[in-house]
Amino acid sequence: MVVGTIALLMVLFGGGVIETFFIDSLSKGVKEYVVDQDRQKDIRADLKNTEKAIKNFNKERKAQFKTFKTMNASRATTGDAFDDFYNQLHKERLDLQEKLIDDRLAVSKKIHANEWASIIAFSEASSDEREEKAQKKADKKKEKELKKAENNNRGEKAPFLKTRKAITEGMPDAEAQQVMISGLDEMIISSRKLDSEIRSINVKENSIIIRQDATKEEIKQIAVEMNHLRRFSFDQLMKFRMLIKENTDELEWGKIIKAFNKDLSIAIR
Repeated sequence: MVVGTIALLMVLFGGGVIETFFIDSLSKGVKEYVVDQDRQKDIRADLKNTEKAIKNFNKERKAQFKTFKTMNASRATTGDAFDDFYNQLHKERLDLQEKLIDDRLAVSKKIHANEWASIIAFSEASSDEREEKAQKKADKKKEKELKKAENNNRGEKAPFLKTRKAITEGMPDAEAQQVMISGLDEMIISSRKLDSEIRSINVKENSIIIRQDATKEEIKQIAVEMNHLRRFSFDQLMKFRMLIKENTDELEWGKIIKAFNKDLSIAIR
């Protein structure tokens, strides 16, 4: 399981290479182990086309992050408007997932069984290497943050620190503070669960994706489960937003939601 940093909006709306075929370094593995040059070239051309689709999807997501933050900043944005926004993104994700699954099935048919076994082993090794690098980077960042915290006589940073500070310093009502902080923590827990589940879909932890004969229905079920968790995490975010709205006046709302929007782009892990 790869350790690193990722923002809540990316967990909820982003695509990323993790959903290419759920196999790390597939194209490199094909280059390494598919000996027949014509067949290798054909497969890698297919993979390049898939990667282009993912790149375009993620590019569009970045623009929609800004749209979401604009919607989120307005107290007048309705739940229905957020549902419409999410449902459109969900439809686009379903279309991408359908293409990725079909592409995986087509590519797997072009790879010989012995080649597939070698590619999966290569993917596991690549995953280990990537995890090690990510862990070192995360440890270095944490050490730097701890030193900074010690210099400032503060403890380790909690997630959504700006939002917490805006709530505790901007809300005179202690009961309202607690209600919002509890809602924030529930949102973070659901988002971390989603993040953890997504990262667990890899050649080392999932028995379906390593199988060359995995069916469309089996692979699709993985995506379905992830989509359900995404919807739940989004609903928790909306629930927290409603708690802010119900427990603040216009001035308090403005300060807290501004901090919340900033925190949405900061790591949850």
